Amino acid sequence: MFRNGVLCLMNKVSTEAELSTRERLVQSAERLFAKRGFDGVSVRDIATSAKANSALVGYYFGGKEGLLAEVYTRHCAPLKQERARLLAAFSAQRRSPSLEEVLEAFIRPSLEATRDENGGASFSRLRAILSAENSSLLEQLVAQNFDDSSKVFVKALCKCLPELTREDVLWRFHFLLGAIYYTATGPHRIKTLSKGRCDPSDPAATTRELIPFIAAGFRALPTNVVSNRPKVRTAAIPKGAGRGKKSA
Repeated sequence: MFRNGVLCLMNKVSTEAELSTRERLVQSAERLFAKRGFDGVSVRDIATSAKANSALVGYYFGGKEGLLAEVYTRHCAPLKQERARLLAAFSAQRRSPSLEEVLEAFIRPSLEATRDENGGASFSRLRAILSAENSSLLEQLVAQNFDDSSKVFVKALCKCLPELTREDVLWRFHFLLGAIYYTATGPHRIKTLSKGRCDPSDPAATTRELIPFIAAGFRALPTNVVSNRPKVRTAAIPKGAGRGKKSA
């Protein structure tokens, strides 16, 4: 019995050590990737920073790309869960959520995830660097992590806007993603222009500003309706018309 107890303790210590090593590798990779980019970091750099054997990167993650995928998924999973939770809450009691509620469910978790206490600032830097140096790898990670979730929200947006085609909604969803991404990665511009009065570091305040702006864009007339509208011609005013007359 004593021997069994010792074996259990040894197995527990071994498992904890293994988890600790794996966690150190993930944390080191995230820090280095956010600082130097994916291409600027080697497996040896990560292993040295984590004080681990470089062979363990291949053992645990299948290589550097697998390690990046682990870092990316760790940030995306809570974001997707919170989006799904909010959308479900707004859809409670068998009612359809409003356009603003669907947008809030999508936008608010995105902006809250950029907070420093969540490691969001580091992750935002990593995404920006990946976009610049290895867009194909970023596209693959985004597709793996967000395609299913995005389809759920596109469907909800289509339901809110039956007058739009799916293609109309997809274009506007694309612009929504751009607004969120720039707000998260480039907050300094508006702070400079507003002399600090507008601060995107406050997710709640930024969400309140962004939702009505995006909602107006989604509610805009379809482009085919706008392009087919007849142009209104204004009559030319004859030269000299109105001269010498006093206004009422």
